[in-house]
Amino acid sequence: IKLMKKIILLFLSLCILIPEVYANYSTPGTNKRWNLDSLVNFSGGVVTFSGGFYNVNDTLIISATDTVSILTNSTLRLGQSVFIDVFGTLKISPPDSVKITAQDTNTKYLGFRFNEFADASVLQKMIMEYGNSIRLLDCDMLINNCIIRNNTQNSTFGNAAISIFRSNAIISNNKIFRNRVAAIQSGANIASSPQIINNEIYENNITNANVPQINWGATLTNPPLIIRGNKIRGLFTNAGGIAMLAIGSGNVIIENNEIKFNRYGIALLSGNINAVINNNIIDSNNIQGNPSLGGSGINLNGNSTLIPIIKRNFIRGNLWGVTIQGTAKPNLGNVFNLDTNDNGLNQIYGNGNTGRIYDLFNNTPDSIYAQNNYWGTTIQDSIEAHIFHRTDSAALGYVNYIPFRTVTDIKTNELTPATYSILNVYPNPFNPE
Repeated sequence: IKLMKKIILLFLSLCILIPEVYANYSTPGTNKRWNLDSLVNFSGGVVTFSGGFYNVNDTLIISATDTVSILTNSTLRLGQSVFIDVFGTLKISPPDSVKITAQDTNTKYLGFRFNEFADASVLQKMIMEYGNSIRLLDCDMLINNCIIRNNTQNSTFGNAAISIFRSNAIISNNKIFRNRVAAIQSGANIASSPQIINNEIYENNITNANVPQINWGATLTNPPLIIRGNKIRGLFTNAGGIAMLAIGSGNVIIENNEIKFNRYGIALLSGNINAVINNNIIDSNNIQGNPSLGGSGINLNGNSTLIPIIKRNFIRGNLWGVTIQGTAKPNLGNVFNLDTNDNGLNQIYGNGNTGRIYDLFNNTPDSIYAQNNYWGTTIQDSIEAHIFHRTDSAALGYVNYIPFRTVTDIKTNELTPATYSILNVYPNPFNPE
């Protein structure tokens, strides 16, 4: 009897020590609409409610044809390595906010995966923190008015706060900050053309890896990738602003953005990139401080099929203004052709390092058009001194900068500041030494 009591006590002790174990739960795929409370009732413990919080204890799969809606203010706490896998539709759109956070901020969760046919999904007024990534796979959904912060879980699940794979999503009006590496990223050879509009993207890449805050590869021909109206501000010295390395082809419109205090501003690398870089403020991208490793306002490094039109930009306070490498063929202003869409109107001045001004550095053997721009002065000899080209080295092509603007009557982005107080490249702007 005593032995039996000991066995029973040991068995009870083991039962107490064993944690709750859950299995993944899939909604049945019967074209039903679910909310959090119905998931609590039918998920077999995968979704529970306690102390005012919904707990997602194991991976939740929203099956094709099913919809899960979260339309009230709520907090969801996800367990270690848990993610929500969406094949149907997930709609988060509360009056104020839905917070997605970790049950344990030391172990963290993975995040969301939106698959093909989840295009009707919406993430709106959602706060996501202490996870890994929102992954979009063949999914053209909406992510709007969200806060995506402090997602520092190191996992192969996703490489960026928002990881894109063949997706033309709309990513708008969000605050994306203090995440592990990039804020938004796609594959180098996987064509994706989302619209990235009116976001505040700042202080990402807390690991200080050699990664920009928007890190892009190939795009579709139509529609192009659109990066418009964003504020992109850096903190960590190896984090650049926007970089595109397209294995395939790239078509991008980058306009009306404010890009400040990064390792570099914009870098377009490789060839087959058609870009319009229009009306951006590219200011003080110099935080690494090493001109041989970064610091260009705009860096263009590729072959003759790298052909961006660069117009109406305000480029100031960078270690280099515009650097051109390889055989890239940008157009910074050509008033002699019939096309009036490439008439320059950039303001490029006050960029430099090691005691010298470098507003434009043409490190290619070809001539470059950069007409009808304002260079911070009306004196031609001073403009010439700020542009590095054939007159400085016989191996380089000319920069055709005449005619130039003689007054600052160029209408640019309303955010242009009155005063101002970052791929080895990975992108690597030209090192004149």
